[in-house]
Amino acid sequence: MNRILILTSVIGGGHVFRDVAIAKELEKNLPEDYEIIYASGGQAYDMLREEGLKVEKVAGINFPAHSGKVNFLKLYLMIIWSELMQLFSLRFLINKYEPVLVILDEFFFLADYCRLRGIPVVFMCDFAGVPQSQFFRNPLSSLLEGFFDWYLSSYLSRRVNRWIFIGDTALVPREDWKARMQAYNILAVEPITKLQFTPPPTRKEARRKLNFSEGEKVVTSLVGCSGVGEYLLRAVNDSAPLLNKQIPDIRIELVCGKGIDPESLRLSANNGVHVHGYVRDIEVFLAASDAVVVQCGLTTATECLMIGVPMIVVPLDGHWEQTNTARYLFEKAGIKKIDANHISAKVLTPAIVELLKRSERMTSPFRGDGHIVAAQKIAEILEFH
Repeated sequence: MNRILILTSVIGGGHVFRDVAIAKELEKNLPEDYEIIYASGGQAYDMLREEGLKVEKVAGINFPAHSGKVNFLKLYLMIIWSELMQLFSLRFLINKYEPVLVILDEFFFLADYCRLRGIPVVFMCDFAGVPQSQFFRNPLSSLLEGFFDWYLSSYLSRRVNRWIFIGDTALVPREDWKARMQAYNILAVEPITKLQFTPPPTRKEARRKLNFSEGEKVVTSLVGCSGVGEYLLRAVNDSAPLLNKQIPDIRIELVCGKGIDPESLRLSANNGVHVHGYVRDIEVFLAASDAVVVQCGLTTATECLMIGVPMIVVPLDGHWEQTNTARYLFEKAGIKKIDANHISAKVLTPAIVELLKRSERMTSPFRGDGHIVAAQKIAEILEFH
């Protein structure tokens, strides 16, 4: 049996479904004697297991964010330490399965070990460079970010068989990063989500499945599975009394994901607010909604664009990826953001009311072929070897 090992990032749930979408497409190109095995940690491990997939557990990490603000210096240091620990897991997995290919979804420092063992390796990531802090304002962060920026695109691109950027080139904020991608043959594909292998229902079908009435105005707020975002869910809950005064038939759905305890939110839920834990078929909620309020994770935001539901995005403070995604969404579809440090019921309420006044759905700006292109390029490596 020929085995392909996919290491899925332990941070956030979007990585899970893009990896599954690519793997499902890849399986169409593989002979029957190939098997795909996943490995991940934390909430991502649980999600993969609940999808009924063969998955091994590696060490997870806690996302260093609180009340909408990210400490990226802590995050970088945690990633480095985490991958040092995961190197031992990778060694065990390679000895156990003897894979013919390893796919690293945002595991940054494991490619050289795969090369040392003579195994082809694919690296995937949804950002192509790292901005640097001013040296004299924060020397340690500046040096670490500078190293990571060089390592990510200039070094890693030469150490792997294929570097795949998950996100169209408009997501890349700097021209020098775009030039670097071209120089190092980094492949850019469209954003990939669960919708690539689980098409969403129509609005009517989704409402019937969820037992929502046709006349309700449905607002859904979700914050992914990284364990941060409770502050945003609480702000949406606090906006419910103000929204009820203006829109009597409003219904608010709060989705906590894997990392937030829904019980504490249920205890304080206002009238018309419904609280959920992890929702496996979140695309049904999105299709049923008239408006959504989300953190600015790339996967969730692009799912909303693909479905066409109007949205408000609230990027985490200090999280440059989400800030860049908010910029991308505005340029791509005119999506407006609210800064996390400005979030409140008084700010959210008029923004939600404005969205609910829109009767039309957006048209998806994507072809929806990112998983197909990625799978084809990965299959080429297998055929070559």
